[in-house]
Amino acid sequence: MRRYPTLKDVAREAGTTAATVSYVLSGKEGRFISADMRERVMAAVAATGYIKSSPASSLQGKRQGVIAVLVPQFANQHFTNLMVAIESVVEREGYVLSISNTFDDPTRERDIIIKMAEQRVDGLILAPTTAGATNTEFIRKIGVPLVLVDRPLQGITGSFSEVVPDNYRSGYLLGEHLGRKGHTRAAFLGWDSGFATLDSRRRGFWDGLEAAAGTGVTELSLDGEFSVEGGYQLAERTLRDHPEVTAWCLGYNVPARGSIDLLRDQGVTPGQDLSVVIIGAPDWATVGRNDFTLVDPRSGDVGRAAAEQMLGELSSSGGEPAQTTIGCRLHEGSSVIDIRTD
Repeated sequence: MRRYPTLKDVAREAGTTAATVSYVLSGKEGRFISADMRERVMAAVAATGYIKSSPASSLQGKRQGVIAVLVPQFANQHFTNLMVAIESVVEREGYVLSISNTFDDPTRERDIIIKMAEQRVDGLILAPTTAGATNTEFIRKIGVPLVLVDRPLQGITGSFSEVVPDNYRSGYLLGEHLGRKGHTRAAFLGWDSGFATLDSRRRGFWDGLEAAAGTGVTELSLDGEFSVEGGYQLAERTLRDHPEVTAWCLGYNVPARGSIDLLRDQGVTPGQDLSVVIIGAPDWATVGRNDFTLVDPRSGDVGRAAAEQMLGELSSSGGEPAQTTIGCRLHEGSSVIDIRTD
């Protein structure tokens, strides 16, 4: 079983005793420790990836029965569904989850990962921020099982697992659907996430629209804040400044809620006055009178696959890291107008 480095590991690397390592790391000054020894201890800490354990955690690297899950947006139903699916799988093996919201804040993400390491969690399932590569460096170095969901670690590749939805295909299916209904003047209402993989849904949308509609496609991409209010403001600007557009693709389901609220307040009915499609499958999109055309990223399947991968890596045989892409599904609702003239 992979384990966190101990004081003995640091002592072995530094060529001294665990008691000396403990004394140096405590910051005490009463006992003489040479500058050379202090430097050797700190170099050994860096080399082994040692991080101090909390008093409540195991000091011998024993299994804790806890898996940490870090996601960036509790308000996003995609991540809620993902977490519920993860829990349904890992509880079968007696694990519990420690769930945290990073709020897409790199500093908060780093602090939470350090605290989870201090608690000696058995593994981490992480939807990283843009600083995820740096924040997980010591975890990856010591070999604690790490499974990424939804997003990659920016700028690096390595021996860690990833389970992601097919973002490009999600956009492509909706663009293709609109193109087949005669739309060439569309708007993609998105968010500058900082992740090329997430932004690929935008590229997929335009590729799908062009493939189905042929020439004459007018591309209009607009970004707003990732919030319900941000989506409302973005929709207000789009409706005011671009009345020529016949179809909207709402690229993220949290701001999409705000955009739909704006259309309601302005008396614009999707499927009658404007075609609207959504990447994501929030409950509100298909409840009551709502029946939006959307692409379901299968959040639950992403979570289950991530959990199974984690359990495999935690097993006695130790599963190998793997990269998995979960396919998406198109739901054809009543929010698209067929404007073909032939």
